[in-house]
Amino acid sequence: MTDQVKAAQPGEQAIADYYEALTPFWHPVARVEDIGDQPHGVILLERPLVVVRLGGELVAMDGVCRHLGAALELGEVVDGETLRCKYHGWEYDGTGRCVHIPLRDKAKIPSMARIEKYRCQVRYGLVWVCLDPDSDKPLPEYPQFADDEFHKGPISITEDWQASMPRLVMAALDDTHFSWVHPGVLGVAHDPTMPDRLTDDPVTVDEDGVLVSRYRTQMPANPMSTGDEVADQTETVPAEFYNVATVNTMTNVITGAEGVSVTFNAYSPIRHDLTRNFCQLARDYDKDPAKDRAFEEFNHGIKEQDREIVESQRPWMLPPLKARMILYVRPEDVPLVEYQKYLERIGVPQI
Repeated sequence: MTDQVKAAQPGEQAIADYYEALTPFWHPVARVEDIGDQPHGVILLERPLVVVRLGGELVAMDGVCRHLGAALELGEVVDGETLRCKYHGWEYDGTGRCVHIPLRDKAKIPSMARIEKYRCQVRYGLVWVCLDPDSDKPLPEYPQFADDEFHKGPISITEDWQASMPRLVMAALDDTHFSWVHPGVLGVAHDPTMPDRLTDDPVTVDEDGVLVSRYRTQMPANPMSTGDEVADQTETVPAEFYNVATVNTMTNVITGAEGVSVTFNAYSPIRHDLTRNFCQLARDYDKDPAKDRAFEEFNHGIKEQDREIVESQRPWMLPPLKARMILYVRPEDVPLVEYQKYLERIGVPQI
């Protein structure tokens, strides 16, 4: 690890504060389709968890055995009711209580022989977990998922990015980098244009931290603006963006010549410097599922272009606005400034 990278690393207290600030929120941890009849291991905020179906219910629990800390994802489900650890056979029910220790036969099981169970629900084809039992934070909204006018493609998982979750949200929220990072795809190479903010108050943030940004811009013809592949990289068409960001999701709604396309990104903070992106594309045109592959490849290409930039950003966590280590400029960076203001309000540490 170079000295420069070491210097960019946050301290232990900053990392702990980061995890604490994000604990009350619902986070995506897996696709429903990936949860079979055996335990599925995930990591959320550096905490190993196991997602498993027990007693007909999908549950999320601590992912290590209370006995000697073996990974419960290596275990097996017994009769659909209990999760058995592979190391010594301890079995846990859907509440996290140990109900069987083989070598103890009928002897009393210690009352402390249990693992923590967490709130868990399925929405938008994803498994969401909240680590705070008392939190009243709402689940992020994705209205197009329930709208039959939209064809929904498969939920993809991108390779985990070596970056903090806010950096990924901000990359999707940033509306002025297209000609530099996505030339010929979302913008014209080396010919940046200022987005046309559509209202007097183009960026709003409500009490739940839902940020909305609206603007109009010109972009090359592409599957999300016209339904076509890029032809002439210098010829552009108008497109309107309606972007909705939360602490851990980003929904890009693009209205183009053919109709409306939607990119729903849900980010899972594995660690302070490692983030997983679950993504679904939806559209109200070109609804033939055979077209999904072209849209997926287009979206993946954009993400890979962003990834190189985002993984290079330092420090890992955003410096405080008041420190002016990031030189935001207005009006270009208003969406990013408002998002960071929200992070500071909810206590996400800035270093």
